[in-house]
Amino acid sequence: MSVLSQSVIRDRLGLQVDDRRSLVVTPFIESALDADSLDLRLGHHFLFPRLHAQAAVDTENGTPRSELSVHIPAGGDLVLPAHQTVLGATLEFIKLPFDVSGQILTKSSVARSFLVIETAPWIHPNYRGCLTLEIANVSNSTLILHPRMRIGQLILLSIDQPAEIEDLSGTYVGPVRPEAPPNQMLHRH
Repeated sequence: MSVLSQSVIRDRLGLQVDDRRSLVVTPFIESALDADSLDLRLGHHFLFPRLHAQAAVDTENGTPRSELSVHIPAGGDLVLPAHQTVLGATLEFIKLPFDVSGQILTKSSVARSFLVIETAPWIHPNYRGCLTLEIANVSNSTLILHPRMRIGQLILLSIDQPAEIEDLSGTYVGPVRPEAPPNQMLHRH
């Protein structure tokens, strides 16, 4: 695996959308492109976990979950109290090529405020959708988040022997808003 450079990213962005080697990022802004990464912005939709009456949530057996869906309009702010979490999504819709995987990292300027986004950072080849961000305020202060703020960096990696995938399938295909986990365990051991 090797990290895609700015020129390779730009070339992949210029391919026709139906080319399996094409990279799609929309809306795209030229200033988001760095030498070895692409900045991603925070979208407008969020899911807050609701507190449960029981003492614990069983992540293996699918304890019913509920979330409070919130939309923050343009120009609005999201208040995230200290030590709280929220699911968000990237503003950008992404289509990865068949031979590229990705990793999303918290921008260092954001991380220095003790905001963490990459608790599930890996993006598989052929992914399509807005990325769900597991956002955690690990600081001792309330943080104000602004939709459209640059929040993460997408690192793209070429795969030396890509698999041929005929159909896109899986739990999270084509999301445009943050997605909560399903209520059942996907893989039993």
